[in-house]
Amino acid sequence: MTKASEAFATKHDIAATAEDVARIRRALDRFYTAVETAEPVADTYIQIHTGDAIRSAFIKHNPLSGQAHGASMVLAEMPETWPPKYRASVAYHLAPLLDDTVNS
Repeated sequence: MTKASEAFATKHDIAATAEDVARIRRALDRFYTAVETAEPVADTYIQIHTGDAIRSAFIKHNPLSGQAHGASMVLAEMPETWPPKYRASVAYHLAPLLDDTVNS
């Protein structure tokens, strides 16, 4: 396993091979592309009506079997090029998926 793959697995507390890490990164990329398709990247907040598309994209492309762990990974790996308002909006729109986890 490469150092980058090993660092990724350690950062996210997962037991993964290099192939697993590559698969997870591809799933993350597909999710981020879906978000950018639903609402182009800009230094603005993502509108409420786009939330359903973001949540659907997450469910479709969740890189892990658990919603909470997958969401935490999506949030931690968000593209650094995304402006803060855009990143905060993605987090806001994913929050309803964490309701059962937080309140269990």
